[in-house]
Amino acid sequence: MKRLWRGLTWLMRTSWPLYAASVLGTNVVGAIAIMLFVRYLLPMREVEELSLDHMGLGLIGVIYFALAVVIGLIVTLLLFRPVLEWQLSPDDHDPNMVRNLVLRLPVLQTGIVVAVWLVGIAIITFVASRLSWQLALVIFVATLLTCFVMAVLTYLQAERLVRPVAAEALARRFEDSTLEPPIKQRLYMTWLVTSGVPLLGILLLFVAQARGFFTHTPGELIPAALVLTIAALITGFVGTAFSVMNVVDPIKELQDAINRVRRGERNTQVDIYDGSEIGVLQAGFNEMMRGLNERQRVRDIFGRYVGAEVAQKALEEKPELGGEDRRVAVLFIDVIGSTTFAVDHTPEEVVAELNRFFEIVVEVVHENKGIINKFQGDAALAVFGAPVSLHDAASHALQAARELTDELAGLELQAGIGVASGHVVAGHIGGSDRFEYTVIGDAVNAAARLTELAKDTPGKVLTNAATLRAANEVEQQRWTLMKSVELRGRNKMTQLARPVRSTLADRS
Repeated sequence: MKRLWRGLTWLMRTSWPLYAASVLGTNVVGAIAIMLFVRYLLPMREVEELSLDHMGLGLIGVIYFALAVVIGLIVTLLLFRPVLEWQLSPDDHDPNMVRNLVLRLPVLQTGIVVAVWLVGIAIITFVASRLSWQLALVIFVATLLTCFVMAVLTYLQAERLVRPVAAEALARRFEDSTLEPPIKQRLYMTWLVTSGVPLLGILLLFVAQARGFFTHTPGELIPAALVLTIAALITGFVGTAFSVMNVVDPIKELQDAINRVRRGERNTQVDIYDGSEIGVLQAGFNEMMRGLNERQRVRDIFGRYVGAEVAQKALEEKPELGGEDRRVAVLFIDVIGSTTFAVDHTPEEVVAELNRFFEIVVEVVHENKGIINKFQGDAALAVFGAPVSLHDAASHALQAARELTDELAGLELQAGIGVASGHVVAGHIGGSDRFEYTVIGDAVNAAARLTELAKDTPGKVLTNAATLRAANEVEQQRWTLMKSVELRGRNKMTQLARPVRSTLADRS
């Protein structure tokens, strides 16, 4: 008993009571409306003589109405039971079965309603035929037309009210579009039944008058025709409103989702609750977003390996082997005593310290509009001016070198830094199946040689006079020229320069 009470309590907190009340209320109103129409608006002698006590018609009507409500609710509950159980314990049920059942619920609900109506139509037609075949025919046609209208309205209501459950069932996977009628078919059927059927009823009134079903003049049909016209307006409006909402609502949701994507919300998804073309569109949007997110993820990973600028250039234009002449500034940084450090520490400690070291290097280089071209063990090569052109590349590289001395001061690892500028060949080097973007030229070699000397120089940062002359005046004031030396592998003298002390630079 407690289990049953808990189940009922849970059920009342869901959308199913509203669903049941809406579907039941619509059909009850339809049944009462057609009974009142036949009883008071049709000018037939048999109808005027008809009373609720005649042949137990009233008792039969009450009994069947009660049975129809009870049986309809029981059948609906039995039909929906797998869905209810799935909502309580999703992991205990086959998701494919649930998805198929949820998408078919509007059609199945409509089938239950039609079956209840048809049984009632058969009973009341049989009872009426014992009085008059004409009365039986009129009642049969009137109630059958009402059944069509109620069936369409029931489907439209059920399709809209089952959306929250459908969205939950289709959250991870979308089934094919054959589980619900196509949109075009729905719209045609809605207009035909909700507006066309009442208009057909008006036509049949005058046909029946011409066939002698009614005893009065055609003018006596005006009240019935007027009521059917009003019914056509009401049912047509209600049916059209439901159809419009069923189409427009998901379109608005898609529009809102697109606007969120434009604002940068990359994880945007829409609920899938339709088994027609609308559901295909919703699923297509979600699939597109998953593809965009995957592409962005690959792009981010690609950018982390080769640099964001190189990745962007590669995506915008087809990479080809070869290079172009570019004037750039190169910063080379190499860790001092890395071999000794590796001997005294575990591999994990070495990797962790190197990562902290290079995290600072990458941040400072990027802040100064440079790119990390490559990591070479415990060394890194940064380029300023390629692949994206950079005005005053030498100044940016020199500023980055100075900032690195301050940022790396508190780390256990220390490094020598060399900066050089000049013309290089920048492009893709390698084979057709495997290549990388890099720079080759004298400036790269000079930066590497300056780095070796910088390790034994106070401040551990060096550049040459040519690079310093290429920088702006503000940056030049923060460096001091030194002696000239012959760099390894070169046959001419190179004048060195290093940063002045920060206090002296600030005074200047």
